[in-house]
Amino acid sequence: MGISSQPLKGRVALVTGGSRGIGAGITRKLASWGCKVCVNYVDRHGPAKKLAKELNAQGGEISLHCADIAIPGEIERLMSEIGALHGQLNILVHNAAANQFSRLEDSSLGQWEFTQDTNARSTWLLAKHALPWMEHREGARYITITNSTPHRIIQSAGVFAAAKSSLEVLTSYLAYEYAPYGIVVNCLRPGLVRTGVFSVRPDFEFAVEHEYAISPWGNNRMTTVEDCGDAVAMLCLDEAKWIAGQLITLDGGYRHWCNLREPESVE
Repeated sequence: MGISSQPLKGRVALVTGGSRGIGAGITRKLASWGCKVCVNYVDRHGPAKKLAKELNAQGGEISLHCADIAIPGEIERLMSEIGALHGQLNILVHNAAANQFSRLEDSSLGQWEFTQDTNARSTWLLAKHALPWMEHREGARYITITNSTPHRIIQSAGVFAAAKSSLEVLTSYLAYEYAPYGIVVNCLRPGLVRTGVFSVRPDFEFAVEHEYAISPWGNNRMTTVEDCGDAVAMLCLDEAKWIAGQLITLDGGYRHWCNLREPESVE
């Protein structure tokens, strides 16, 4: 799988929304480190099948699981399916997200419920139904994925921000409540990532150009799906077991200088 060491070999991982964008980056990394990866997706069969074929051909163990995590019964079925297949679950990465960008005054009740159900309610229900398969398993981890919307105003993202804020709070409470079961819970907050999924954000291109313009790193360096995979895999290492209940930002430090208008000169 491209590396000689597989520190997570044999562990079973579920990545929601794991077939595209950030999710695919996480799936690839966990597979390369030896995980048996269960890839959840909703309805785009093509990308899911393509990813599974690619990784299985490289010696990975990838299974596909079609389920809409906005629906409680689908989550319960998904967890039962994985339990029946593997008998355990060591790593759960809740990456799936959905939003329909709209100003709050124009948003409908249906948009609110859809966004909350997919991002926030699913955080609770995934944890609830995964518990029997995760408790006291080796290297048990629950990692949720958030974004910058609860912490910085993004155009027409108020409903999304509310859902992601709930996800973050739920992650903190789960970190406390699931510790007695030996499950380490954290939340990862990537910076802006250039994927087809993220490009629906109204100010996407402006945000990318702004980050390029003020970044001290140069070379148009920004957060990648590979960075996200690396961070998740790192949190799953045995050496990271005492990192718990954290909201970890992965953006090269951009959040500290995002309000700068132009880069400072370097003598």
